Amino acid sequence: MERIITAFVKAELRQKIVRLLASEGWETEICSSGAEVIRTVRQTGTAVVICGFQLPDMTADSLAGDLRGLAAVMVVAKAAMLELCGGENLFKLPVPASRSEFLAALRLLTDFKAARLNHPKSRRPEEEQQLIRRAKELLMDVNRMTEEEAHRFLQKRSMERGVRLIESARWVIASYTL
Repeated sequence: MERIITAFVKAELRQKIVRLLASEGWETEICSSGAEVIRTVRQTGTAVVICGFQLPDMTADSLAGDLRGLAAVMVVAKAAMLELCGGENLFKLPVPASRSEFLAALRLLTDFKAARLNHPKSRRPEEEQQLIRRAKELLMDVNRMTEEEAHRFLQKRSMERGVRLIESARWVIASYTL
């Protein structure tokens, strides 16, 4: 069963969610701050985090950003607050929500986590990973691209030329470091 971590400022909401999860057979860990959540996830591996919009030391979207690749985060808050946050690993559940809505959102979140966060490690050798990373850094520095744009550029060039991604990375490094 998935590891569930809850973090809410309001104790009554936290206890209500913990009771709901326990009634469905879910075990949950309770954290009191975003830093504690991050520490717990990093120590024990991936998890699903259920939290409020604002924690004592950070917002839910900051927490989701810090946990990108490690945990899926479900923020439970009023709809107006949910509009202020986002992220690829952040799911929003507006309150009030029924028991069935909450459990359906949790199932969706655990499915997402299983599909996106438990992916196998790259089969690419470390040396190639470093070259690709260096090429992306050069593209980001010189052309003011985001990491995603730099990666897409390398992929597109590789497809157009019919070469492996590492060859495109070597070409970028050679072109930018004359």
